[in-house]
Amino acid sequence: MDKPSIQPVRPPRTLVAETTTNLRQAIREGTLAPGRELPTEPQLALQLGVSRGTLRQAIAALVQEGLLSRRQGLATFVVRHTAQLRNVLNANSGVTDLIRSGGREPGTRELRVSRGKADERVAKLLGIDVGEAVILVERTRTADDVPVAHTVDFLPVTRLEERGFPVADLEQLLQERESLYACLRVMGMAVHSAVCEVNVAAADKALANTLQLRLATPLLWLSQTDYSANGVAVLYSDEFLAGPLTVQVLRTGPD
Repeated sequence: MDKPSIQPVRPPRTLVAETTTNLRQAIREGTLAPGRELPTEPQLALQLGVSRGTLRQAIAALVQEGLLSRRQGLATFVVRHTAQLRNVLNANSGVTDLIRSGGREPGTRELRVSRGKADERVAKLLGIDVGEAVILVERTRTADDVPVAHTVDFLPVTRLEERGFPVADLEQLLQERESLYACLRVMGMAVHSAVCEVNVAAADKALANTLQLRLATPLLWLSQTDYSANGVAVLYSDEFLAGPLTVQVLRTGPD
């Protein structure tokens, strides 16, 4: 069996996150071909430059996404019918990654970072008090310079202060990193899991202008709370996705 060419892991992502990303990319590019058995754990861990424990966590994440399948007593295989899926909601990725996975270049227009107070809805979702200080991050996201999403993110100020991160530095960090998830990793607030509610919204005047759409155009509305590894809510987001940016859901069962 030929050894797949997989790039070694590099920071600043966590080793598990970077390993998962590298393996996912290898699957999508065909380096790890559909239906193919993965190398043994020692071989694959050596190629990636990570421990077997880190590799096992990455494989577990890709099994959950449906890209890999474990056959008891045999080995781990690339699932043939899911290898080419893009923008799968089973995997918690930000808009930046959604755009990149479609082969397009992500960009940002009209970035605005401001300070506000949590209303009842946001406070409940973030597990903070009503009126508590939050940072609002509003952005229009582009794919190859075409508007495809408008996002509004809420971060509790107390979470940033606990980490000793200057709130004033957030805008500059976002301009450098694009991905808010990447910023959270830098701030020591890496996202471990999320709860996402999927709805449909009609574009109001502001969204229609921002996304260059007709008034009342249907938008996919993702409202999501992200949590750290210890279960603390670190981010709440409203993401309004226009037609060019589609997502998929892998549904397993019923057996």
